[in-house]
Amino acid sequence: MKVENADISWLESGLPYSTHFQDIYYSKDDALAESRHVFLDANRLSDRWRDAGSAESFHIGELGFGCGLNFLQTCKLWQDCAKRPSRLHYIAFEKYPLSYEHMKRVHRCWLALEEQSSALLAHYMDHSVGCHRLQLADGITLDLYFGDAHAQLTQRMSEACPRIQCWFLDGFSPAIDDELWQESLMQVIAASSDETTTLSSYSVAGKVRNAISNAGFDVEKIEGFGRKRHSLLASRSAVSADAANKDTRVPGKTPWFVLPKPRPKGRSAVVIGAGLAGCSTAYSLAQRGWQITVFDAGQEPASGASGIARLALRCRLFNSHSPEAEFYLQAYLFALRQFKQLGRLDFLDWETCGVMQLLDAMNKRTPLLRETVEQLYSEAVVQLLDSSAASAAAGLDVSNEAWHFPHGGAVGSASLCQRYLAHPSIRLVLGTAITELIQMNGGWKLKSNGSDTEAADVVIIANSYGALSFSQCDELPLQVSRGQSTELTSNEKSELLTSIVSGGRSVFPAIDGRHIVSASYTDSSRLEVSATDRVENIKVAGENFTNPKILGEEAIADSVALRCNTPDHTPIVGAVPDTEYMKSTYSGLARNARAEFSAPGRYLQGLYLNVAHGSNGLASCPLSAEFLASLITGENLPLSRNMVDMLNPARFLINDLKKQRN
Repeated sequence: MKVENADISWLESGLPYSTHFQDIYYSKDDALAESRHVFLDANRLSDRWRDAGSAESFHIGELGFGCGLNFLQTCKLWQDCAKRPSRLHYIAFEKYPLSYEHMKRVHRCWLALEEQSSALLAHYMDHSVGCHRLQLADGITLDLYFGDAHAQLTQRMSEACPRIQCWFLDGFSPAIDDELWQESLMQVIAASSDETTTLSSYSVAGKVRNAISNAGFDVEKIEGFGRKRHSLLASRSAVSADAANKDTRVPGKTPWFVLPKPRPKGRSAVVIGAGLAGCSTAYSLAQRGWQITVFDAGQEPASGASGIARLALRCRLFNSHSPEAEFYLQAYLFALRQFKQLGRLDFLDWETCGVMQLLDAMNKRTPLLRETVEQLYSEAVVQLLDSSAASAAAGLDVSNEAWHFPHGGAVGSASLCQRYLAHPSIRLVLGTAITELIQMNGGWKLKSNGSDTEAADVVIIANSYGALSFSQCDELPLQVSRGQSTELTSNEKSELLTSIVSGGRSVFPAIDGRHIVSASYTDSSRLEVSATDRVENIKVAGENFTNPKILGEEAIADSVALRCNTPDHTPIVGAVPDTEYMKSTYSGLARNARAEFSAPGRYLQGLYLNVAHGSNGLASCPLSAEFLASLITGENLPLSRNMVDMLNPARFLINDLKKQRN
């Protein structure tokens, strides 16, 4: 899942030169003026934004992100416009991203864009494939896709995503980079567009014009910039525009996963559960201007499994590239960006202390293979350290080699939930257990112990295994496991620990004279503190170090929480399926697991799930919340189709049908 960075050399003129494509990245005459002429002005962006008035959002797509010039220019124009939609969503594709240092060097030349450059570089990552969601100021979101553009666009869940209203085609010349100008890619672009879409490019090569025209655009040559006589502008043809207005949901081989377009009547929602999943979901929706009410049965936020005093952020590692592996990688990177941003904007108990995951802490059934992990993951994500190097990085002598997450760290769970809930558009209601959901008039009535509590068009269930109390979710295969963490008094030697060390237990650096040891893992739902588990925590934690007694045995306190998991160890995130309809419609799967169907799945309007994050919730909850917020509000989804299908709550009932369990 590593990405290959652009191979850059620098000309005497100071221009960046691609040694792979043997061409410069932008014009040596006036790069900023050319960018404005060919892309911003040709597509009439300022006029269209003004005319759009109070529209919710405007979506721009770009092939060939390169140095980010068009994006920076678009951001500046957006910020200078007095009248515009509320949100700008910029979706860019780049197969060979510039390294951070090269990007920074290029941007030094564009003093007029210094403000926009600083905002981008504060979030920019240069090392992993997939969609990197960067959330900037002034309602600007950048979805930066690294990897093959055709593959990434094909995996875009088009039926649940908005159409893109403007395209910038700014790859290297078709004579040297034929891949970005293929007709098959233009067809995918057309399928992602609507009747208002325009498209521009500096290239007017015959092959380019034909490919765009054959995809359903009316193409014209317009005045070029500088020494270039012409540039290209295209808009949807009348026939293609009619087709774009039709429902383009294609069932394919998995019609049960085809999602309906969201139809929220208003901009308010209820979230059930004030743990990490619920609080992060509330925050992502509130960031979009929604009014959110969060209900929780406890007397304070993060009172369930999220309530362990400190949680470790690291990436869940895999031996092969899969939707699951890519999801956890993207989730980890998104959480890093979000925590950094939250900490910069306001207080957050987040410490980038690094995480050491000892090799003998791995699942013995499917051990991680060093060669494959090093091939899959960038060193910016994880590095294998021998015991000597790991000990030096940790501050204490550890007992084995370790996978080191240099940017991982620890966060106070209560601090994070409180930071999410501090958003002014979120109302928190504690001590209120929602016990029943009744569908009515396209919305939902919420009951608490028989009494009406609230009515909402959109409801997100994020109360862990408590979701089973609702009839709409009672067939979900949620599992519960007990975890007990222990706090130990630090000593002069243990105070030297500077990194989280994770083996059979995770040991956190001391804060206020205390180490947290987290956590046991048993198939039990008991909430009472166990003296046996305390002894076991201390013993197993000590085995992380060459001196197993270095932590001491003076326990101060214990806490117990129940994790929520699934049989496939993957969260449940998405729209709640209409179970009876799905069982009836796809009952033929019980006779033939390969049977094909034309009818798309049916989901309960306005009802969503975000549960079962297990012991990886600190990494997986923020991106899951962002995905749900995008799904509910009709934005571009930050997850691929394969990832969305993998998280879909309907996957269990479909698998049960195929295995004749229903």
